[in-house]
Amino acid sequence: MRRLVFVIALGGLGGLGGCDEITEFIDSISDGAPCVADGACLGGKCLTDDLGYPGGYCTSLSCETNGCGGWGSECFRTEIAGSDVTACYQLCNYDGTCDRADEGYRCVQLNDSPVCLPPTASNAPVQGAIGSACSTNSQCNGDDAVCDSSFFGGYCTRYDCTSNEDCLGSNPCVVLNPDAAPEEQRSACLQACADGDDCRFGFGCQSFNGEDVCLEGETTVVRNPDGANDGAECVASLNCKGGTCIREQEQEGGDVAYPGGYCTTRDCSTNDDCNGGICVSRARSTTCLEACESNSDCRQGYECRETPEGSVCDSAVEYIAPTADDNDFQVVCQSNKTLDFTIPDGALGFYITPFTQTGAKVTPQTLTKPDGSTLNIPNDYEFLAVNPEILGSMAPLLFPASDASRFANAFGGGDYSLTVSTSAPEVCYYVIPKTEEGRTLDVNFYFVGTQVDAAAARNSQDVAAVMRVVQNIYSSMGVTARVANYFDANATVTQQYRILRDFYDVFDLVATSTDPGDTVDEKLSVNVFLIEDFNISEAPGLLGVSTGIPGVSGIHGSSGSGLVFSAKSLGRDNPQLGQTMAHEIGHFLGLRHTTEHGGSAHDPITDTPECLIPDLASLCGDSTNFMFAFSLGSGQTRATQGQAFVVRRSALVK
Repeated sequence: MRRLVFVIALGGLGGLGGCDEITEFIDSISDGAPCVADGACLGGKCLTDDLGYPGGYCTSLSCETNGCGGWGSECFRTEIAGSDVTACYQLCNYDGTCDRADEGYRCVQLNDSPVCLPPTASNAPVQGAIGSACSTNSQCNGDDAVCDSSFFGGYCTRYDCTSNEDCLGSNPCVVLNPDAAPEEQRSACLQACADGDDCRFGFGCQSFNGEDVCLEGETTVVRNPDGANDGAECVASLNCKGGTCIREQEQEGGDVAYPGGYCTTRDCSTNDDCNGGICVSRARSTTCLEACESNSDCRQGYECRETPEGSVCDSAVEYIAPTADDNDFQVVCQSNKTLDFTIPDGALGFYITPFTQTGAKVTPQTLTKPDGSTLNIPNDYEFLAVNPEILGSMAPLLFPASDASRFANAFGGGDYSLTVSTSAPEVCYYVIPKTEEGRTLDVNFYFVGTQVDAAAARNSQDVAAVMRVVQNIYSSMGVTARVANYFDANATVTQQYRILRDFYDVFDLVATSTDPGDTVDEKLSVNVFLIEDFNISEAPGLLGVSTGIPGVSGIHGSSGSGLVFSAKSLGRDNPQLGQTMAHEIGHFLGLRHTTEHGGSAHDPITDTPECLIPDLASLCGDSTNFMFAFSLGSGQTRATQGQAFVVRRSALVK
C-alpha cells in the first residue's frame, strides 16, 4: 500500500473534511473506478472506452509485482489490447452486483473470483449460475438458490428439484443418493458439462447418476504452478501456488499484520491439498499455513503457534487480557500454576478462565476433582481444549460441555484444582459456578460503520427478523434470547474496524467492548459486533466469527469478549445472517460443530448425528443442525436436547 501513501502526499488532501471524504476520494481513483486518463487512477492505468470499458476503468498493471490499488480488487492474468498482462479488477459487491451496472458492467466469475467487468472484456461466466463459486445464498441466481459451502469455493445449486426445468439453462436435476429409499432421496441442480473445460478450477466433468456434471476433482491441482509455497511473501494471489495471498495489513498504532504478505491455499481438506503447509481450521473455513517447530522457523513478524492440526507460522498477535482487578468475578492472580477453587454444593457445573497479563500462552493441563480423580484436558477433554490455539493468553473452559454420562453430572460441588502451563511469571483466573440451568440469554449489539445505527436498530424490521431466527433456534433449547443493549462504536473504532482485513482485527475489535451495566447480571451478556464487512483473503465471504469456544464470559474489554458479523446480508438475507449468528453464539457458549471439516471429528453431544459422507454435506444427518460446519441454505435451525443441556449450563445463560 506504499503507492496509496505516495498519492495522498502528492495530492494534498487538506481540502477533504474527514475520514469519510478521504475514503470516497480513494474509492474514486481505485481499481474499477471510472476514468479518462492514466493519471486519474491510483494504479496508474486507465482502460478506456475504445478498449471495451465504458466510462473508463482504473486498473493496476504488473500487479504480480506491485500489487493492486485498493483492497477491493484482485490481480489476474488477462489479455488487454492483444497483449498478455497482469491487471487488477474490482471485486463485486456482497450480493453479486456491480456499482456500475448502469454502464453495462456485470459480475462475472474470473478464476473463481467475482469481479465487475463489461461483457466484451471477458467470456467468464456470469456470477450466480448453477455451479458458480459463492459464499452466500444471495450470490446465487433464483429464489430457491443455495450456496453449498461444503464444495471447494462454494457451489450455487438448488436442492430438492423435481425436474430439469427447475434448474437454470441446460443444467440437470440429479438424485444425489439414488440407492436410498424414495422418501430419503435428495436431488440437486448440478452444472452440466461436455468436458473439463466447462468446469471451474478444482472441478472436473464427471458422470454422476447418468448425467455429465461439474463436480470436485479427486486429485489436487495447483492453481499457480510457478507460484510460491504456503507461507512465502506475496503482494497478490498470483504469487502463490495455492492462489491466495493474505496481504500485509497496517494496524492501529503502526503495527503490521502479515508483514510482506503470506501465501496460502484455502478450502483444504487435508495436508495433501496444501503447498508445503498444514491444513488448519479457521472460523467456517480451512486454510494452509507454513509448518514450523519454533519461532526461528518463521519470518520476522511471525510466530510459531500451536493448532490442533500442528504448529504453524502465523502473524504475531498481542491479545488484550481481561482486567485482573475485576472484583465482581473475584479474579485471583498468583505465581503458582495450580489454581485452587471451590464450587458450592448443589452446583451443576462451572466456567473458569485462566489467563496471563503478559500475552504468554496459557494451556490447561489437568483438572483434579473433589473425589481425587483427574481429567487430562488435552486428551480426555480435547473437544474444549482449543482456546489456547485461538486466544493464546486466555483459555476459557466450561464444565460440563457434553451431555455424555462421563461428564454430565461429574462437576458438582467441592474443591477443585486446575493445573496450567505457561511461561508467564503469574497466572490469573476467575470462576463462575452454575447453580441452576439458565433460561435467558442477553445480547448487546455494537454497530460499527453499518447503515443501521443503534437508534435505528431498535425499530429496524431487519434487525428484528435476524433476532427472530436466533430466538427461534434458542427457544427450541428452552432459552429466551433477547436484546439487552444497542451501542454505537465511537468514530475511532468505526474508522479502524468497519471493514476487517485479518482475523486478528477481530480480537482487537471485541476488546473495545465495555461493561453494559454495573451488576453481575448485566455483565453476563454476549457482545455482538456488526461491521460493514469482512475482507479476509483466506476466508472470502466470511459472515461471522466467535472469538472462543467458549468465549470470555462476564468480563468485557478483552480479545475474547464477543463475536463479529458482517452486516452486508442485513436486509438482503436475514435468515442466513440469523442462522450464522445463532451458530457463532453457540460456539461462544461452548458448542462445537456437529461434524468438523472433512468429517475429521464430531462434537461430544450424544444425540447429534455424525456425518459419514462429508463430501456430500447435504446428505449428512446433521446438515439441518444449527451447528453444522457448512452453510446449506435457510433450513439449518434444528437443535437437540444434548446441545440444550450444554447451552443451559453456560455462564452467559441465566
